Amino acid sequence: MAGLCALETTVLISIIAFGSYRAGPALIGFLAVKYLFCWGLLHRRPGAWMALLLFEITTAVAALTKPGLPIYQRALEETVSVGCIVLLAASATLFPAPKLPPP
Repeated sequence: MAGLCALETTVLISIIAFGSYRAGPALIGFLAVKYLFCWGLLHRRPGAWMALLLFEITTAVAALTKPGLPIYQRALEETVSVGCIVLLAASATLFPAPKLPPP
């Protein structure tokens, strides 16, 4: 699942890098942070799991609500983000349970 999230990020960064987006560098920097969360997910960090879940939910909402997005791009982004959400939800039991500090 971390591989699918990282692949999605790589594709988005390449689209932004080769497109003529005005805020391209800022968007690439924002998306590059997602690689750190993918790495953290491989090491079973619960915070990385939650961050990737929020990233993917935001991506799904953005793909649904962005005006002027062609249907094939909308469908592809929705498919990938929902796939990541399903895989993240399925892997939730693999992460260690949170422990409170002793009183």
